[in-house]
Amino acid sequence: MSEILLANPIFGLLLTLACYGVGILIHRKIGWSFLQPIVIGTVMIIAVLIFTGISYEEYVAQNQILNYMLPLTAIVLAVPLYRNFHIMKKHALPLLAGIISGTVVTMGSIVVLGKLFHADHVLIASMLPKSATNPIAIEVSGLIGGIPSLTVSLVVIAGIFGATFGPELLTLFGVKNEVARGIAIGSMSHAVGTSRAFKESEVEGAMSSLAMAIAGTLTALLAPVFVYLFL
Repeated sequence: MSEILLANPIFGLLLTLACYGVGILIHRKIGWSFLQPIVIGTVMIIAVLIFTGISYEEYVAQNQILNYMLPLTAIVLAVPLYRNFHIMKKHALPLLAGIISGTVVTMGSIVVLGKLFHADHVLIASMLPKSATNPIAIEVSGLIGGIPSLTVSLVVIAGIFGATFGPELLTLFGVKNEVARGIAIGSMSHAVGTSRAFKESEVEGAMSSLAMAIAGTLTALLAPVFVYLFL
């Protein structure tokens, strides 16, 4: 069966789009926050690959078009940022303070907990960039001596957790301000969390996309410093 499916050079691309589309339909139908489309789509793709015997490497090779296009689509985030530029100007200092503190605390807690539980230095280095978006996290992980494939898994987990439970946790702790909510989600859960933030409101999504970009840049700059000082 795998030979027949792989004869179509875009089978992997069609599989990805179809599974994600089904995930969106299920999420809209049921409405449960933990049933995010990316979770449903991922489970479906894994099931199909196992059933058909198609290797992960073959699947990735057929997704090159999508992998190339995804970074380019980030340009659309400029539209809500432009619409909400007045909010960014008004709250510039609190925005930067929130993003910087969120990034530093996240990375610092990884180092502290890693040392507390006697984790291997390679494991800690792999975890340090977990809250950055994947393209940044992969490069940073390789540069500081981590395992990029492990980092990717952690990035996905952080994104799914933030998208699934982030808004609910913020509401539970009484955080109602849209700017603060967006900054918290974007700093911790990058693109996946940002997609959920846009479902909450445009302001929340715009602030989340801003936080995602700045937090990713800070992670790339601070990760080598953390490794040098503590590892």
